[in-house]
Amino acid sequence: MFNCIYILIPVYNEEKKIESVVTELSSIFKNIVTVNDGSSDSTKEILESLDVITLNHSINLGQGAAISTGFKYIQGLKDAFAVVTFDADGQHSVDDAKAFAEEILLCEEEIIFGSRFVDNAANIPFIKKIVLSIVIFFTNRFSRISLSDAHNGLKAIKKTCLNKINIDIDGFGFESQIIHQVSKKRILYKEIPTNTIYTTYSKNKGQKLVNGLLILEDLFKSRGKK
Repeated sequence: MFNCIYILIPVYNEEKKIESVVTELSSIFKNIVTVNDGSSDSTKEILESLDVITLNHSINLGQGAAISTGFKYIQGLKDAFAVVTFDADGQHSVDDAKAFAEEILLCEEEIIFGSRFVDNAANIPFIKKIVLSIVIFFTNRFSRISLSDAHNGLKAIKKTCLNKINIDIDGFGFESQIIHQVSKKRILYKEIPTNTIYTTYSKNKGQKLVNGLLILEDLFKSRGKK
């Protein structure tokens, strides 16, 4: 059913989680692309032992750069209809990824954004909720778009949409850049709720205040870009 759907996972120093994440996804999806963003632990070796396509950065460039590398690879695949982006730290639900894949195959929209705020806002850690709320406010204001969650790593994007967006922000701010282009180019979009799994591990690796400030800096830089 999902032969034309590709899962894209940006990976940086995820030796503790990446094998279990890939194993669970593999029960549903056969096409999994990972981008090893210059990991300094054993992530690369683990990925090489798994039945996935792995693209490697020789140094750590940032999540935006990893996503961009994955998008460009998938754009070149004749059998790809859409991509579902998925985080490597285990905080996304495989059932949600399946729901996103099913929806992108049927809907007229070209991109589906996941939202933690539609049904599950109470599950979001306090600091993360504050940082996200600030980023969402400015992203919506600058992009003239209305989203309840601007930086959820779970998305489904048709290849036709990949051809319309360009990512040149290497850090976390690439999410806001995508949203800005969706608005500017009037790309059809929708939001559906996601069930984010917050573990001690994912919380420690998650959104911090400094990352929120870096996202806002990238957002200001991206305003004048296409």
